[in-house]
Amino acid sequence: MRRPTTAAAVVGLLLALTACESGAASGKVQGTDAELACAAVRRLPEPLPGTDSVKAFDILVSRLVGAGHLARAAALADAKYQPLADALDKAHELLNVTSDPKQAEPAVKEARTYC
Repeated sequence: MRRPTTAAAVVGLLLALTACESGAASGKVQGTDAELACAAVRRLPEPLPGTDSVKAFDILVSRLVGAGHLARAAALADAKYQPLADALDKAHELLNVTSDPKQAEPAVKEARTYC
């Protein structure tokens, strides 16, 4: 299984921002950074996928990274979102180190509690 890379993280963020910008222009996607981060967290599968499918893994990484960046922006604006940002950062770090979504599952579950 390949490890998530910085390129995958950047692609995830760009996809999230593109979706938000195009949706906002059409009136379909609206919300605060925290609401959008939580929407991305809700889109993470339960349980997290294994390492069988490269596509499922890449989708997971993109959503996780996008949610993390949005949560970090929310935390910069309002410190009450810092626990959400920290949990998502921890999940991403575990995924990056282990390349095993199951290892990141506890941190993702923690992030879900803040949404």
